[in-house]
Amino acid sequence: MKTLDVSQATAAAKAGGVVNAILRADGGQFFIELETRSAGTAVLVTSNNRRPRAFRNPIKALEVIRELGLRNGRFSLEAWRPDEAELNRPSRPDRAEAMKQAHSNAAAYEKWFREQVQESLNDPRPNVSHAQVQKEMADKKAALRKRLAASGG
Repeated sequence: MKTLDVSQATAAAKAGGVVNAILRADGGQFFIELETRSAGTAVLVTSNNRRPRAFRNPIKALEVIRELGLRNGRFSLEAWRPDEAELNRPSRPDRAEAMKQAHSNAAAYEKWFREQVQESLNDPRPNVSHAQVQKEMADKKAALRKRLAASGG
């Protein structure tokens, strides 16, 4: 079986060496095969361990095909068994917990941020123009520079 990783497939496609892409289903997964001009059919593999690159979502596989620069292709669904998709999916409780924590942190930050905005909107003091703030900061910087120059720093 001939294999190509994404970088090799991209180079081959740009050079005109790939004729078509085939999206082939096997169980609950999808694989990309590339019809080449001279080497026959090659399977898209992962770069690190050279195993066929499996996609649970056919949309993701189609996005990869498009990113390779290919516009033509076929699909083969004879071996597609969508009921196997969830059976083959590895459980990742560590990632699930990390995602829950990330969502919790984001929700807490959003709550805090909205409170700060509302506090500012409710502030009875008059608004200060941008130009006034810039002038005040420029005056403070000038005073600090003058003090530093006087102290030799």
